[in-house]
Amino acid sequence: MPKRPIAMLFFLLFITACAANPLGLFAQDDDLTVTETQLLERVDAFGLETTLLTGMIENSGDVAYGSLTLFADVLDDNGEVIGEAFGYLTNQCGVALTDVAIAPGASRYFEASVDLFAEGEPDEYEFFIEADEIDDDSLLDIETQGVIQVSDREVVLVEWESETSLRYGVGCDGDVFTEYDWFHYDLASGETEALDASPNEAFITNAFLQQTGITQVTQSREQDPQLYFTSFLTFPTQTPRIIYQTDLHNLITSERDGSFKRVVNTNLYQYSLQGFVWSPLANFVAYYFGAFGEPVRYLTAQANGAMISGPLQNQDPSQTVPGLTDDGRRVIITGTYPNAEGEDVTGYYFRSVVSGVVEFMFEAENIPGNNYPAPAYFRKDDNTRYIYIVRDIDEQPSLQCFYREESELHTLTPLPISLQDDERAWTFLSPENNMLALATNGRNGGLWLIDLHAFDVCN
Repeated sequence: MPKRPIAMLFFLLFITACAANPLGLFAQDDDLTVTETQLLERVDAFGLETTLLTGMIENSGDVAYGSLTLFADVLDDNGEVIGEAFGYLTNQCGVALTDVAIAPGASRYFEASVDLFAEGEPDEYEFFIEADEIDDDSLLDIETQGVIQVSDREVVLVEWESETSLRYGVGCDGDVFTEYDWFHYDLASGETEALDASPNEAFITNAFLQQTGITQVTQSREQDPQLYFTSFLTFPTQTPRIIYQTDLHNLITSERDGSFKRVVNTNLYQYSLQGFVWSPLANFVAYYFGAFGEPVRYLTAQANGAMISGPLQNQDPSQTVPGLTDDGRRVIITGTYPNAEGEDVTGYYFRSVVSGVVEFMFEAENIPGNNYPAPAYFRKDDNTRYIYIVRDIDEQPSLQCFYREESELHTLTPLPISLQDDERAWTFLSPENNMLALATNGRNGGLWLIDLHAFDVCN
């Protein structure tokens, strides 16, 4: 699905997109077909404009294909060759994936560099794909319970509309949401519909950019359009307010039109924001780390901008992305703390972001990395709290539930995911806490829904 350029009259976009009509001719066979082609003008790391052809390669055959290379002739509206393209499979961030295959019935994203050597506008593409038939042992064939797959694309954001419908974004997890391809999924019918854009894109206007100051350089007051793309602008479903960061990484919330701005924190310039975890009461934890394996720093606050926690620098770091209680006053972290006997115990802990007091949950020798989802907290009533945790059990990613009142840990089901160090996963509880959405990017990206009533415990 072609991406729509965001409506920004205030400045020239760095990326422009135009849909193209694919014409598929293949050197091998017709199992592999090219769809959703799109021509992009992208500014690279050196500030130079490059032309890219992107799209999806679908495998309609019965065997898997690997070692894939794509070539294309670029044709104008007269059928004359005006350029050529060369590319390969990549992830949604444009990183080449040389070690992946396209399984039967699956599709993969590709990027191809375009060289236009004659005048004219690209109209069609004549594709030639070279690939090897392989025995794909990367397929995750495990028996799960209560799990259905919604997508095999790189899903990086899920927005629940109701208990029976959701939107999800496919793209690079470091991009702002308007750069994603958006889809709507109806749980009752099982139908997926491609959307032209996120509904929240309508808020991004010239007036919005001026009001929020997202694109303003703090010191010079000049405008830098690129700042929009690094703002982590987020429209959470739990509140009508939005959140974003400035060029100095100041964290700000505002109304959806950019009015009534409130500064959450200003001393964050040396930390790399990675995302937010929201509670049903519109409290959030903002979490920060630089790379895989680094400790996760965090702070908690309200959507109105009021801080709940102390400064980020005063919070004990976590090995994993922290979960959040509804009131935002405690986080669920991992680390090593002394027990009553003075012995160090590694595991999962509740930690007060106000007093710093930690409360032991359970011991865990193998703590996942900061690329695994944050624990999902569900307060059923005053006497029942469940925490849903994704971590490896005997080297298999699995869903567990910790029943707080009884201090019981239950393993619910294996999960059909596999994360490498440069890949991430996220979970999103439905509004009434009946379903848990699990999204992953990378080589085995996808979206799954887990029915939390499919288990005899923690429902």
